[in-house]
Amino acid sequence: MHHGEKNRAYEVEVELQLSPTVKLRVRGLVEASGLGEAVALAQELVGRLAQEYAPSGQHAAKRFPQDLLQHLESLTYRELVELLLYFEGPMSREQINQRTRELGKEVPRSWLDTEFFRKPYKDHFVADTDQSGVKTYKLSEKGKLEVEEIIGRLRG
Repeated sequence: MHHGEKNRAYEVEVELQLSPTVKLRVRGLVEASGLGEAVALAQELVGRLAQEYAPSGQHAAKRFPQDLLQHLESLTYRELVELLLYFEGPMSREQINQRTRELGKEVPRSWLDTEFFRKPYKDHFVADTDQSGVKTYKLSEKGKLEVEEIIGRLRG
């Protein structure tokens, strides 16, 4: 650091989804020489929190594969939801909406509330209700087979 440069305090808030129903939010001040350094420190914090608080047996966060992101536009909402549940595990409708928005192709709440859990594809999913009453969805065996076909087609 050059003489005369001073660190500034930046307020940082990070949020980490630990499970379909548990979020961890941490807010505090970091001292950094600039905004870029403050952001880097926040990203480092997220990485440490993810390792520290990852559900047991799941130290590597399950993530939607980068190579499939280029195919988002060609996917139907159902295919996108199936791929998301396949790679990232059980989620609530709210989480599906949020995560697909982050990926770049939002599956609208209106579709999730009407078309998602209907025939003929209802048997691709299994719904569970957790202790707090939130309904989460995961793939059935039939849904997993469907996703493996989709992945084969996309990576063809």
